[in-house]
Amino acid sequence: MKKFFLSLAAVFAFSGIVSADTKEIFSDNFDKSSFTKKNWEIDKNTKTSSVKFVKEGADNSRCVKITNSEKGVVKITKHLTGLNPNTFYRVSAKVKTQDVAEGRGAILYLDVFGHDSDQPWNASKFLYGTNDWQEVYMDFVSDEKGETYVSCALGFPGGTYNGGKAKGTVWYDDVKITETPKDALYMRESKHMVLAVDPKHITVDDKTADEWLKALDKAYEAYEELLGVVPYGGAKIRILTTPGMEPGYWALAGNPILWNDNVDVKGLLNKFKTHKDWGFGILHEIGHVFSAGTAVGHDYGAWNWNDEIFANFRMSYALDKYEAVISQNTFYMGDNIAYYKRAYKKCIEKGNLDSGDAIQYTLMRIAEIYGWDVYKKAFHKLYKTPNKELGRFSNNYERFQCLMKFVSEAATEIAGYEVDVTRTCYTPVELEMIKKALTK
Repeated sequence: MKKFFLSLAAVFAFSGIVSADTKEIFSDNFDKSSFTKKNWEIDKNTKTSSVKFVKEGADNSRCVKITNSEKGVVKITKHLTGLNPNTFYRVSAKVKTQDVAEGRGAILYLDVFGHDSDQPWNASKFLYGTNDWQEVYMDFVSDEKGETYVSCALGFPGGTYNGGKAKGTVWYDDVKITETPKDALYMRESKHMVLAVDPKHITVDDKTADEWLKALDKAYEAYEELLGVVPYGGAKIRILTTPGMEPGYWALAGNPILWNDNVDVKGLLNKFKTHKDWGFGILHEIGHVFSAGTAVGHDYGAWNWNDEIFANFRMSYALDKYEAVISQNTFYMGDNIAYYKRAYKKCIEKGNLDSGDAIQYTLMRIAEIYGWDVYKKAFHKLYKTPNKELGRFSNNYERFQCLMKFVSEAATEIAGYEVDVTRTCYTPVELEMIKKALTK
């Protein structure tokens, strides 16, 4: 399949990714606002919170004041329509806080919960404590209908590791939405990928960035070859830096893949320049994007008990296929089974197999014995099989057995005689360890 890559000028010329100007799409300084279904909708806990118009704005004009004495999610939300579909936009607001604590604090985000979106965790930076007026922002991609829901909030409804919910007081003023300015993001585009990151992270030249995207294109096509499907109907996967993400997250899958603006983005690109390292983190997130739900548009993934394992497993196939370089504490070229074998050995020494990396080693061992084709055949069939045809699973070990059944059928077809991979590739002791780990 022929591959092509475009210059930055070409990207701007045809794709509509970034505006050549900063045309204002929406603005509200709350001087004449009222909360109606046609304007801003309020969502609050009436017992412990309040949302008011007050004359305490950034320029001594009116603004919105949100207060909650207990942890929760209090927000005003604007439903915007008429945007260009699948286009980068920037929403900004002036924010002041007092005694904000817990969760994601005071936050500007897309109110996607209950709405169709592939970027539910995208947000501005989180503000805590007491701060004078400052501007916060986030970039986002409008959906295929050209719609979005923007929330000015205290607290966040999503179940991130810190719970999301917050308390305190926050003032919002001068909310604006523009098409993302052309110099606000470093943009490169390839056959399957769009890179959109804060320019502060870029120390490599355009050629290096394009070569990296070419490597990601190869990974994308390897995942497609392994699974027989592509995510989001084949739409390009965007990689977008976001200022609003907890420190514990390096990046989050979706379209766009959200790349934490506070991690070492620069280091990954520099490692590709110096070592041709494809980048474990981004390959892992692309692997997640190929999970059953996004790939086929339905929840056909009942057999998949742990997509952290399978995101890395998909990656391992791509690395093996292209003899690619990857760093996992040390550098590997091609087959990275040695990394997972170390985890396996540590578990065996302790008398258990309760590590995802250790179980992945046993899956890769099957590919070493029978070849990757057994997985291609198994996954292609699995991704076409609805959940109701797979039956019901009471635990993860039964999901593991389901996968082994499909892999055994594929191995039988290739070998020409009956094969049960649980007998040929596992010892009874290993199976008992995996059963114990997956039925906890």
